[in-house]
Amino acid sequence: MHLKPIITLILLLGISLSLHAQTKIQGILVDSAYNRVLDAAGVSLFQKGKTSVDKVTLTDRYGKFEITESAIGKPMILEFSLQGYEKVKIEFQLQANEKKDFGRINMNQVTNEIEAIDLIPPVRMNGDTIEFNADAFELDSNAVVEDLLNKLPGIVVWGDGEVTYNGRKVPTILVNGKPFFGSDMAIALQNIDKKAVKKLQVYDKRSEEEKKKDPLDEKMEMNVVMKEGKENMLFGSVGAGAGTKKHLQGHGNINKSTSKTQFTIAYSGNNVNKDLYNIDQLLRNTTFKGIGVNADFDSDFQRQGILTQHVAGGSYQYDFLGTNTVFNKHLIKGDISSKWNNNLNTNESTSFLLNPEDKEHNTRSSSSINDNNYQIQQANVNYDRQNNRMESGKRTFNYSANMNLQNSKSDNNSTSNTLYDYQNNQSKNSIENAGSNLNQQLGFNANLNISTKQEVFMDNKEATSFFEKLSYTFQIGGNFQNNRDESVKRGEYTNFTDAALNRLSNRNYDIDFHSRRLNGGFSVSLKSFTFNNNISYYSTDNNDQVVDLINSSPQVNNSLSHISNYHELVYEPTLSYNKTLKNKYLDGRYYYNLSLTSELKGRFHRNENQSTLDYRNLKQQFNSFIPSLRMSYSYNKLGVYGFNQSIGYNYNEEYAFLNRIRPIYDDINPGYRHYGTDNKLKPTGVHSVSLNGAYYQSKQYATNVFYFANYKYYMDGLTDSIVYSENEQQNYTAQVPNGMHAFNYSLSFKKPFFIKKDHTMSLELNMNGNLGNKFQYIDGNIQEMINIRNGLDLKIYYTRLNKFQLAWKNELSAYKRYDKKAEDDKNNYNSITWSSGLAAAYFITKRWVVNTNIDNRSSFSKFQDNHAIIWNANTTYRMLKGNNLEVKVAVYDLLRQNKGFYFNDGVTEFTSGYRNILTQYYMVSLSYMPRRFGK
Repeated sequence: MHLKPIITLILLLGISLSLHAQTKIQGILVDSAYNRVLDAAGVSLFQKGKTSVDKVTLTDRYGKFEITESAIGKPMILEFSLQGYEKVKIEFQLQANEKKDFGRINMNQVTNEIEAIDLIPPVRMNGDTIEFNADAFELDSNAVVEDLLNKLPGIVVWGDGEVTYNGRKVPTILVNGKPFFGSDMAIALQNIDKKAVKKLQVYDKRSEEEKKKDPLDEKMEMNVVMKEGKENMLFGSVGAGAGTKKHLQGHGNINKSTSKTQFTIAYSGNNVNKDLYNIDQLLRNTTFKGIGVNADFDSDFQRQGILTQHVAGGSYQYDFLGTNTVFNKHLIKGDISSKWNNNLNTNESTSFLLNPEDKEHNTRSSSSINDNNYQIQQANVNYDRQNNRMESGKRTFNYSANMNLQNSKSDNNSTSNTLYDYQNNQSKNSIENAGSNLNQQLGFNANLNISTKQEVFMDNKEATSFFEKLSYTFQIGGNFQNNRDESVKRGEYTNFTDAALNRLSNRNYDIDFHSRRLNGGFSVSLKSFTFNNNISYYSTDNNDQVVDLINSSPQVNNSLSHISNYHELVYEPTLSYNKTLKNKYLDGRYYYNLSLTSELKGRFHRNENQSTLDYRNLKQQFNSFIPSLRMSYSYNKLGVYGFNQSIGYNYNEEYAFLNRIRPIYDDINPGYRHYGTDNKLKPTGVHSVSLNGAYYQSKQYATNVFYFANYKYYMDGLTDSIVYSENEQQNYTAQVPNGMHAFNYSLSFKKPFFIKKDHTMSLELNMNGNLGNKFQYIDGNIQEMINIRNGLDLKIYYTRLNKFQLAWKNELSAYKRYDKKAEDDKNNYNSITWSSGLAAAYFITKRWVVNTNIDNRSSFSKFQDNHAIIWNANTTYRMLKGNNLEVKVAVYDLLRQNKGFYFNDGVTEFTSGYRNILTQYYMVSLSYMPRRFGK
């Protein structure tokens, strides 16, 4: 991939933005009596004779305001509003490219509070919360909340659906103070009728205690306040489609809410590789507004295999308070779902050894067919009680609890063939498998947080005791699992050099597995100190019965049949200390903070396995000291920009567990065997140094930069020792005395651009990579492989509001490895994968939309190159008064190029192959979206 066209495009974009001429008005708002500037005053721009607002903003901390792109040649009204002051109106008219400075504008305080009662202004500050009056903005009769956001100052709706306010991400959106049908913002933004909204609130959702620690590290949240009675709403979608090659799809969901309740019933079914992983995903992709260029529940032409799926489920949420407050929550939510999947997968692949001793005998070829039926039923219950507003002399108690149940069944039929063409192993192995698996799980988790008591002073003396200054956190969780696996495998092994080794296998497996995991934690904090205790217990019971059918006579396989019990106990006490070394807050100008965080952690680890297989009896214990240290610095020039960065060090230890040390060998696949190790393995020590930071601007079209770098040094690391013995590839676990290094990094750049009215563009650039060495023993000789991988992800979105949307997405990954100790390059390898996609949505009319996307996928390697272009297109037409009946015609893989090629990079081998995949088809579908707001 060449970066020159991309860089040229970015430069041309910057030039076009700088040359774009526009109107501008500005001024400073002051108190007429005291001659002081007035911040957070509402500034509204109207066209004379109209009641709907054209532009809104707030004065900054210096009383300044600025509005660009005002209407030309029309009489306009500039209105100023602030609680406790009389409104001020100024009439004016601008010519093309005119810039007008109103200078100092005086506001008079009201003399009678009764006179201050007025309609809510288009924008205002209500305490620490910014409020936008929805009725002040005139939009299309079928507009939704997202359309309103596109009109509000400071807010940007990015091409991928992310929302930011003055450069800060808004990750969650509430409706009347509570989550709205799940956690996905698009469900609220693209379904709620703008006419049903009273106001939008934007605020910092942190608790008062968190704000004291860092006043400017804002965590933004948005709340949609509904008009009285409009919280009683009903919306949903029902649709079906039929296509060529007997392809079918259908969905339905109905969602209803009141002031205290929300419930959803949903269904989805298809045989076109649309994989639904939760109900939120279905609701997001069947919204009233429509999806455009970011659908993630469509036919997946990169998915390997063919999926047929049916999903049904529902959810219910109850608000015990019903007060619509954002800082005080008392909710319970439950959901249940049932999924049935049929996956049909075929695969053909070839693996090349990267260190061949014989170039003519250097491959392993495989082919397989797998037909899997999978059913799962899940249920979840969540309870949440949160209060983030501290009251003087009182503690706050926050509770949360979760319980989940899961029951699944899987029936699998498969055949596989493996052909070994190695120097020391020329053989073929075929396996037929028919089996079923039953799995049941129960999990739970509960948390309790008790804050410090808000400080109380009596007679200018602190009246809060030592114990009242302590805060506490309690946590308990667990998971219980029962698993039953029954299968029959028939194997046929053929050795091409020694016929005496040929054999047939007929083996029955009855595997009974039970596990239990319990964990708990307790911490107590006093100002800069926190003492934390975590303990976890894990145990398993195995009862594996394996029977071979030999000459029609069943015989117990004593090398695979066993009864085993495993127990593991881990206790981790931790003392943390956080110290502010230096900080300064100069009101209205800047803020900076330098802090140090240190952590002293101990780990006491015990595990033991008791088994009827003698070599699996194992007992280990580890006592580890795990310190960490971090220095953090943040700076914020108020209202302009801010940055933060930190550098830290920590030490950790990793342990080799039972299956790495004492694996069980099933000889139904005699071409490969993992032996583990007989040696006692030491813990792997990991020293880690990391650097991360961010730069952000405090404005609507803000630049955001995030970076991260990490270096790790491994002592006594584990690796594989591979031996290509006669008729078998053997694998051992070895401990390397040499140090291993790993470096990885990531860089993210995000920037939205304002081009002109209703025209915006956003750019997202992400880079990541890693570099490290990996030791490997091959036939007793040590290799030191240097692995380098770099990735680039570029996304550019262009939007012309309600008319056109364009997305260009690129992903590039380059991998290289070479043998540092080798004298030649026969063991070196490199590969590149590149995908580039262009997606567009064009509104021919308000009812008629055309969507298309073209994806190019290419891979280049030392052994093989592959290319494919996938072109999909569809058009939708909306009918009825509310635009809620939709007809869609779609065609997929227009060029008939889709093919399931893939490759895997390995330290010792390279694998490339083909799997079955979805190909060209056509489909016509019809959807109806009922909507009602208010009784």
